[in-house]
Amino acid sequence: MTIFALSSGPGVSGVAVIRVSGPETKKVLEKMSREGLPTPRMASLRKINKINTNELIDEGIIIWFPGPDSYTGEDMAEFHVHGSRAVIDAMHNEISKVKNCRIAEPGEFTRIAFQNEKINLLKAESIADLISSETEIQRQQAIKIMSGKSSEKFNGWREKLLKILSNVEAKIDFP
Repeated sequence: MTIFALSSGPGVSGVAVIRVSGPETKKVLEKMSREGLPTPRMASLRKINKINTNELIDEGIIIWFPGPDSYTGEDMAEFHVHGSRAVIDAMHNEISKVKNCRIAEPGEFTRIAFQNEKINLLKAESIADLISSETEIQRQQAIKIMSGKSSEKFNGWREKLLKILSNVEAKIDFP
């Protein structure tokens, strides 16, 4: 199944980012931009049309991330379009017309990245923490965890606990 969602915050803005991930991503790009696939990981200014018509939705930036070298590990694309409600709704409506495409659930892109072993559980949690951070201290803590600094400490604790556990089990087995 291919998923899509508004990745930038809701509400009117100068730019909205709509992310698409899954096996039908190429088809979405081809049907909506009609100019062939953009160069991978390069921003391309494209006209974005409604499917099967020449009606222009917007002109925006498309970035193509072929799998497995993407955030989710699947084929993925981002549409950077103007952030009006009408443009976002038109984009969602057209993408949903492609077979096997559906709106993503909250956190689903990160869950897929975790399932495809692109990120570990600590990084997945730290991404959620960073997105919801409201203070500078919360942001700094999320960044520490995301960068792996806390992982070293946690792994050290894990090693100590395993050693203690093995000693306890040895005492029980061999009194």
